[in-house]
Amino acid sequence: MPKIAFDITSSIYAMLRNLIILSISLLVYSKITQSAELTLDITSYTYREVDPNDNFFMEDKSAPFLYSVGLRNWGDPKVSSNTKSTAWSFLYTLEYSFGNVDYTSVGTGTMKKEYYKGRLEYYLSNNFGGANDLKSFIGLGYRYLLDDSGFKKSSTNHLGYDRLSQYNYIPIGAIWYINENLSLKSQYNYFIEGKQISYLNEILPNVYPTNVEKTQRYGYGIDLTLRSRINNKWSTYGFLRSWKIDDSDLVSCSPTTLCMEPKNQTHEIGVGISYNF
Repeated sequence: MPKIAFDITSSIYAMLRNLIILSISLLVYSKITQSAELTLDITSYTYREVDPNDNFFMEDKSAPFLYSVGLRNWGDPKVSSNTKSTAWSFLYTLEYSFGNVDYTSVGTGTMKKEYYKGRLEYYLSNNFGGANDLKSFIGLGYRYLLDDSGFKKSSTNHLGYDRLSQYNYIPIGAIWYINENLSLKSQYNYFIEGKQISYLNEILPNVYPTNVEKTQRYGYGIDLTLRSRINNKWSTYGFLRSWKIDDSDLVSCSPTTLCMEPKNQTHEIGVGISYNF
């Protein structure tokens, strides 16, 4: 039975990865003449949980990086203070990431595992108050993360389980055109809701009658990206992203046990290169 459940979970992972790849392909085709950028980057990633007393509980660190491919349209990178535009526009970010991760926990030791992460954001944008070197935006965002730990054993012989993390949020921010070659995208992510599904039933079906779903209601995120044009086609960029999420609701994970997703922080620092179609 565990093997069947594992095969089902692996099929779901493969389906999600294929959907992301298909979405990128379709957007490349439909947006190729609309300032679309193909992006490639590497990220140093850290996820850390603490207990109710703010003591260390567990941590995931990229080993050494997460690798990302994406497609985005943040407007014409050639916009400068000499180019005035007041029209409303729709922008977007689509990204898929993967990589190896080192897990460390107070109670269950260490483990090697994999992460698969996706991000989709759509924005409605316009110049702020007529300023032609500032483009403000507001939109909708969705972030998912698949923690592939199922059936892996830690250094203390504890059995890992798969975890699906999903965030829904509202990105609010602006793109600052510092000069013709340099721009800064600053973004605050207003947290709507998070869903954490722990696939414990697949690992210990006699203990956990169902896979546990926990809801997170409070938190926020910050996203800063500095982009520098090399020429009309190529750009480089660096970014800093972070999330801070509070404790989830308490839910029943077995007849005798309540479960909670502890408060946590995520930090991402990376660099990349992009090609403008």
